[in-house]
Amino acid sequence: MGDAEQAQSGTLDVSRLDSEVRPLGRDLGRAMVALIETIPGGSKRPTLLARRTGMNRVIASKLLSAISRDDPYEVLQQIPGPDSLRVVTRAAAMLGVPDAQVDDANETIDRFSSLIRRFGTRSALNAAISPHSDGLQRHFEHAGRYSIYQGMRRILGVEADTWLTSMLFVPSPDDQRSLDITTIHGAVGMRRLRPDVSVYFTFGPPYATRDDAPDLAREPFGLEEFYTHAPANLESRQTGSQLVHMLASDTLGRRAKVDMLAVSHNRHGSGRYRDPDRPRRGVAVFADVPVKTLLCDALVHESVFPDSTPELIVYNPGARGPANPNDPNRDIDRVDVPEQIEAVGKAPERFDVPEVARYDEMIERVCTRIGHDPREFRVFRLRMAYPVHGFQFVVAFNAPPAPGQPGP
Repeated sequence: MGDAEQAQSGTLDVSRLDSEVRPLGRDLGRAMVALIETIPGGSKRPTLLARRTGMNRVIASKLLSAISRDDPYEVLQQIPGPDSLRVVTRAAAMLGVPDAQVDDANETIDRFSSLIRRFGTRSALNAAISPHSDGLQRHFEHAGRYSIYQGMRRILGVEADTWLTSMLFVPSPDDQRSLDITTIHGAVGMRRLRPDVSVYFTFGPPYATRDDAPDLAREPFGLEEFYTHAPANLESRQTGSQLVHMLASDTLGRRAKVDMLAVSHNRHGSGRYRDPDRPRRGVAVFADVPVKTLLCDALVHESVFPDSTPELIVYNPGARGPANPNDPNRDIDRVDVPEQIEAVGKAPERFDVPEVARYDEMIERVCTRIGHDPREFRVFRLRMAYPVHGFQFVVAFNAPPAPGQPGP
């Protein structure tokens, strides 16, 4: 299909995306810079440009920011739409800017408008160009996640500032081939938005089988004294391999925030070494309520998973349900994200996090109860803004071979 046929049919061959779109971004940025520089009255500042052209100050600021970018794709993603740009060209013509510059700007705006029509919407165009730089992709994904967060909080009638999952891995004292796992898990700054919803969160491996049910028990101590907000009233029960907690609070309003964190201890919760069918170990997280920030820490004892840096794996489980990262058949459900696991290691301030004010004290309490010093643990951290509700987030370590066994 030729260029004219593609333009008329509303399609664009992927192989031609860069050759057609990049020049437009470059031309549009240059044309708008040249136009604005000739508008009399010091129009390089948002307030002055808005005053001289009659456009909204926020849009003027967005325009000036976009055309200052060196990357043509960033220009296209951030620049206001064609109708807003034509406000500038009409004003420029009335302010005596030479016709040649106004016509040049209008021509590139028309090309921009035509490109948007070929993709159908501005959002579709932004999606197509987002992979061309890390900055574009991060901005595009962040905006998409924020929209999902806004929708899900309304549908589910609940929101939270932070979803916290901190999982401590230590050698089992009675079985050196196993790891005991202790987990701090739940929501910080949660509030109910609707009175007609039930809110649940769970503990336990999401992909455990009937023959692999863990020895799961809730520790007989809480962390309420370290909360930022009032403790949530919870009703708890064990269902199969998981502990299920239900929010039993009836308050609404902007000040009705509560924290609901619980501690779980799972004896022999994970294998310490590589198995032929289970080479990976680690943390699997679902944020059970829509949240602004996901904070997931793997606290690994200094003797566990030596020389292993974890990989972040994100799944869209869909109809197939929770995914086991050891199952290659679930690779089709993987979703690429720009975030990576941060290897915090044993940095002195590793337990000081802005999302959870007294996190260091929580870790100290848990470590005391399991008989370990916090200084024994390396920290690997995932911090993600607006994690997609329903997605599964896995911090996966490659387990070492057992002593006496050959490496991979």
